[in-house]
Amino acid sequence: MHKATLALLFVSPFLLVFCALRTSPVASQELRISHQFHETRDTRGRATRIFAEEANLRTPELKFRIYPQLSLGLSRDGQLEALQSGNLDLAVFPLVFAIKKVPEFSLALLPGLLPNLATARTLKASEVHTKLQEIAAANGLRIVTWWWMRGGFATTSKEITTPSSVQGLRLQSCGLAQKVLAGAGAQLGNEPWDDIAVRIEMGVLDGVAVPYEDFIGMGLHQHAKFGTFGGPSIVTCFSPLLMSKKTWDRLTPEQRQSIEDAADISDTYFETSQQEAERRAVAAFQKAGATIRSLTHDEYISWLELAQKTTWTDYVKGSPASKDLLNSAMRVIFTEFATKEELVDFLFPEDEKN
Repeated sequence: MHKATLALLFVSPFLLVFCALRTSPVASQELRISHQFHETRDTRGRATRIFAEEANLRTPELKFRIYPQLSLGLSRDGQLEALQSGNLDLAVFPLVFAIKKVPEFSLALLPGLLPNLATARTLKASEVHTKLQEIAAANGLRIVTWWWMRGGFATTSKEITTPSSVQGLRLQSCGLAQKVLAGAGAQLGNEPWDDIAVRIEMGVLDGVAVPYEDFIGMGLHQHAKFGTFGGPSIVTCFSPLLMSKKTWDRLTPEQRQSIEDAADISDTYFETSQQEAERRAVAAFQKAGATIRSLTHDEYISWLELAQKTTWTDYVKGSPASKDLLNSAMRVIFTEFATKEELVDFLFPEDEKN
C-alpha cells in the first residue's frame, strides 16, 4: 500500500474526532433567576423576562428559568447569600438589601444621586460602573443590568418645594431618603408598604416619597392633592440583575458577551418603562385634579445639600472605597448638571477649598 494512503488511514480517525469536538454544541446549562417581584405587573419582572429571552437567542445552550415572587423558596435576603455561594445563578436584587454585607453599595441609595435617567446612562459609561463591578467581584457578585428607578412626592396638605416645606409633615419613604426627610424636620411614618394608601386616606400619613411605579400601584392619585415630580428627583432606587461571580467565571467569552448584549436591551426597556410610569403618574394626578409641580434646579440643590449632610457624609466615612466611589460619581454628575461653584462645594469640604 502506498505510504501516503497508510498515513491517511492512521490520521483520519483522529481528524474526525478533533473536528467533531470542534463542531459539537456546548453542553446546555440551566441558569436560575430568582426575584421577589410580580412577573408581569412589575417592570423588574418584565425586564427579567426580556433579558432571559434575548440571552437565550444569542446563546441557545444557556437556558434560563425564572422564579418570580421568591417561588424558588429563597428568602429575599437569602438570595444574596445564594449568589455569593454559587447556589443561585442570578437574582434581581435591590441594592438596599445588600448594604449590610457590602456597605459600598449604599451609593445606589444616596438621595438625589441621580437627578434624571440620562445621568444613570452616563454613570454606566463611566469609571463608576467599573469601580462598582470591582466591588461586586470582591464580594462574589457581578452586576449584569443597570436598572434605576426614580420617584417623587405625593402629599395631601401642601406641595413640596425645599426641605423646609416638609417640616412637621408625617411622611414615609424608603431607604436613606427617610433620614433626609427626618433631617428636614418631617415626622417619619413606618407603615407596612401595602397599607400606605389607606393610611394616607385616614390622615395617619401626610404623604410619601416613592418611585413612580408605586404612584400608580398604590393609587396615590386617589388620595393626594399635591405631587412634586417630573423633574430632578431625590428618590433613587437601583434594582439590578446580579449574577453569581462563580457562574460568570465559568461562562465562555462568547456567552459573557451575549449576557451583556441582552442586558443592554433590557436596560433600554427598563428606562423606557420608567419614563412611561412617570407619564402615567402625571396623567392620573392631573385627571384627579391634583396640583403637580417639579423641583426647580435651586430646590433640587437645596435637597442635595441636606442629603450630603445627613447621609452622604456617613457614606464616605464607611471606607476609602466609598469615598472614592462617591467622588467619582460626583465628578460625572455635577459636571453635567451643576455649576462649577456647586461642583467645588460638593467635592471639597470648606476647609479644603483654600
